[in-house]
Amino acid sequence: IATAIKATAVTTTYGTSKNIVITLTDANGNVLVGKQVTVVLNGVSKTLTTDAKGQATYAIGTKLAVKKYDATVTFAGDDDYVKSTGTAKVTVNKAKSVLTAKKKTFKVKKAKKYTVTLKTDKKKALKKVKVTLTGKFKGKKIKITVKTDKKGKATFNLKKLTKKGKFTATIKFAGNKYYNAASKKAKITVK
Repeated sequence: IATAIKATAVTTTYGTSKNIVITLTDANGNVLVGKQVTVVLNGVSKTLTTDAKGQATYAIGTKLAVKKYDATVTFAGDDDYVKSTGTAKVTVNKAKSVLTAKKKTFKVKKAKKYTVTLKTDKKKALKKVKVTLTGKFKGKKIKITVKTDKKGKATFNLKKLTKKGKFTATIKFAGNKYYNAASKKAKITVK
């Protein structure tokens, strides 16, 4: 008896797992229970067994790089049923990054360390990535680039702010192959 295999397309963001739902039926649309189906995604193969609805669920996991994949789903056939193959499109997009930068007031004669935090939309620290602070203070351009620490914090040393005044700093993370760019503005005052 001929068979048909269907697999749902999946779109997710980096670091987030979603499920491919596979349905195995015969040529008349009747679900096939207790049959083994094999999923191959990004070179990794896994065999699953269909449930009472003729379905099997495959979790794509959180480790896939940002790109488009084709998952191949195969039912090998048996004494009663013919082999069938299907494909599921899997798209992994860049995840969102969240930059937290608050307004800050410094005293002229004190050390001026300004810290921002960069995390994923799942509140995990984005570590060892570059963050840049730019702005203009008293007619002078400021541009400082630092890397975040293991807690996702980037600390800028604003030692050039030796006079009273204020400016708006623009803090930017340019993004990388896993996370989208983020940008924030913050008012910095020296008094």
